[in-house]
Amino acid sequence: MPGMNSLQAAAAEAFVEILRDAGVPVTIGGKDYQAMVSPSGLAVDLEEGGFTQDGALTVRLLVAHLPIPQPTHNDTILIGGDRYKIDEINRKPGAGIVEYRVARR
Repeated sequence: MPGMNSLQAAAAEAFVEILRDAGVPVTIGGKDYQAMVSPSGLAVDLEEGGFTQDGALTVRLLVAHLPIPQPTHNDTILIGGDRYKIDEINRKPGAGIVEYRVARR
């Protein structure tokens, strides 16, 4: 993959296998993609009656699979029928994998 060093290219190739075996369907702009979805650390707020989790998730996708233009802050990602807003985008220069931190809308 162009612009990547050998380690980044190997990670992207391995990620393709991971997505095939354990990927979760997500919808961006009306189109479905395979992603790895996991809880984003544990943020717990004290609310009346007890504690609640914030519902934030980390969504990892292959850059090569993303639409052009790529999703940006505040765009919507649908996961399991639930709407999430992109709060943060992490991508190392040249990396083939992008990480979105999303929160429930």
